[in-house]
Amino acid sequence: TAALRQTFAVSVAEVDHQDLWQRAAIAVAAVGPDQHQLRRVMQAVAKRVDAWAEVEVIDHDLQVWWPEDE
Repeated sequence: TAALRQTFAVSVAEVDHQDLWQRAAIAVAAVGPDQHQLRRVMQAVAKRVDAWAEVEVIDHDLQVWWPEDE
C-alpha cells in the first residue's frame, strides 16, 4: 500500500479480510480534475499491482463518482 501511495499520490486502505493470512482486499481512491485523468491513474495503479510477482489479483472493480452538471 505504501508503494502505491508514494508512486501515484492516491489513498490506499485494506478494507476486508484483515483476519486472514496472505489475503487482502485493497481499496484505492483518488481525486482529480476530470474522469479521463482519474481513469488513467487507476489503470496505472492496476497495471502496477498486476506486475508484482508476489500478488495474485482475483478481481478488481473501477467505480468513478462524478457530480452531475447542474
